[in-house]
Amino acid sequence: MKVTLFMAISLNGIVARENNEEDFLSHDNWKTFVELAHKTGCIIWGRKTHEVVRTWGEEYLKDIVGATKVVVSANNNFELEDGYIRAASPKDAVKKLENLGFKEALLAGGSGLNTSFAKERLIAEIILNIEPVLIGRGVPLFSPQEFDLKLTLIETEKITADIFQVHYKVL
Repeated sequence: MKVTLFMAISLNGIVARENNEEDFLSHDNWKTFVELAHKTGCIIWGRKTHEVVRTWGEEYLKDIVGATKVVVSANNNFELEDGYIRAASPKDAVKKLENLGFKEALLAGGSGLNTSFAKERLIAEIILNIEPVLIGRGVPLFSPQEFDLKLTLIETEKITADIFQVHYKVL
C-alpha cells in the first residue's frame, strides 16, 4: 500500500504548539488535506490528532465524510464514534485498509505516529505545506528517535501567495 504523509508545518518543522493549537496554520492547508483525503478515500491519524480535530466542530468533520477514517491507538479501551476504525499500530492500520480494498492511504499524524510509520518504512511519499512562520517551541513533524528517510523531490507548488508545498518520494 502507498502511504502518503501530509502535514502543514511551520518553516522550522513545527506542526502544532505545545498545547496542540494550530492557530499559525492557514485554513488553506485544511482544504489541501480534504482534497487528498477524498483522492485516496482514506485517512490515518493518531488518537491525539483525532481528539484535537473533534474539538474543531462538525463543519470540519463534514468535509471528510465519505473517507474511511482509521485512528491508531494502542489503547484497546479507546472508544471511537461511528464511522471510525481503530487500529493498534501502523502495520495494523495498513492491513485493515488493504483488507477493505484500498491501494493508498493518507497519513495525517501526529508526531509520534509519523515517527512510527517512518521507523517501520511504511511511508512512500511526503507532502508538506510550509507556512511562512517560525515557531520557537511546539510539536515537531517527527518525534526525535532513530531513523533516516532518504527522499527525492517529486514537485513543488505554490498553494497560495504564502504557502509553499513540497512533495517527496521516499527512496
